[in-house]
Amino acid sequence: MTVGWVVMPGAPAVAATAESDLVWILEDEVVPEDLYAVGNQVRVSGRVEGDLVAVATEELVVEGVVTGSVTVLASRVVIAGVVEGSVRGAVGELVISGRVGGDVVVGAVALRTAGEVGRDILAAAWSGTTGGKIGRDLRGLFRNLSLGGEIAGDAEIRTRSLAGAPDLAILGDLDYQADRFPGEMMDEKVAGSVINRRALPPNVRIRAFGLMVYISVSLFMLAAGLVIIRLAASRVSEAADRTTNLPLRSLGKGLALFLSPPLALGLLGVATFWLPVPIWAPLVVGAVPLLIVVAGVWLLASLISHLPVAVAAGRAVGRLFGRRWEVSTAYLVGAVAYLLALRIPVVGLPLVLVATLLGAGGWLGRRKSAGAEQLQPGPLPG
Repeated sequence: MTVGWVVMPGAPAVAATAESDLVWILEDEVVPEDLYAVGNQVRVSGRVEGDLVAVATEELVVEGVVTGSVTVLASRVVIAGVVEGSVRGAVGELVISGRVGGDVVVGAVALRTAGEVGRDILAAAWSGTTGGKIGRDLRGLFRNLSLGGEIAGDAEIRTRSLAGAPDLAILGDLDYQADRFPGEMMDEKVAGSVINRRALPPNVRIRAFGLMVYISVSLFMLAAGLVIIRLAASRVSEAADRTTNLPLRSLGKGLALFLSPPLALGLLGVATFWLPVPIWAPLVVGAVPLLIVVAGVWLLASLISHLPVAVAAGRAVGRLFGRRWEVSTAYLVGAVAYLLALRIPVVGLPLVLVATLLGAGGWLGRRKSAGAEQLQPGPLPG
């Protein structure tokens, strides 16, 4: 049964906070201070003399007056009345058919404006439709956007598809980046300049920063590999031998290792969907520790999978020059080749992915000796 909460006059202390399935300020009611409301539905038909902070799992409707600002987290928000301040929040759908005196700053799946916004709109939304009047600028990131109504300032848009309604009037500039745009049809609707911002490559500083990060990560990887070789040179050497002598088997083992976590989660999801709760609940409880162990093994394999491939590649380079390098030297040479391969356009990433699966499978195998594993430090180069 739905429980209603209605603000009653003469109870300002209670009016400040409300938690219920339905929070409703009736038409003739006044909240003389800020209102904090949590419920499935929040409806303001009366007047809030202050800010409204609302969390609504279903819908927030303002059809009365809020003299302050609205901060909201909701599935759907409808501003059919008056918000004298600003509207800020994260919503599934925002519909403005009334008046907002300040700014609208929102992240949404859908944005629809047909009323009046006194200042700016700053939005990130999947789809957007503007109408009515925007008092200053419209700035946003959309996937699809249809512009209409009057925009008194500038419009700065990043979108996949941009369209203009017949009643559109932009009194400032239109600065856009879009894959689909109705060209000359928009020129007569813009009083200022129409600027097409085409996608530009990253500037020198961004590329330099990316290169610095790449070098730092590479040096860390090399250092970590040398430490592992220092602790277990024979184990790394055997894994490299398996990647060279049994590549298909190693590749299959590596693929099975990396696919095991998503397969386990998929089977667990199927079990929870098809089986009754008394059966799948103990399975979930028992599977959590196993999934943690599998995830840990998966992460460790991701970090050390390059070692056997790098050593095998370094040995191959050494044979070209008639050299038989020790494990650490072969690793350094092969790791450099590994990192350079990653920078090859288009084919670099698939090559490294295959090498990662191959190296991970190389670790999975029996030791050559039947005795307990002894850590054999390998000499570092130099």
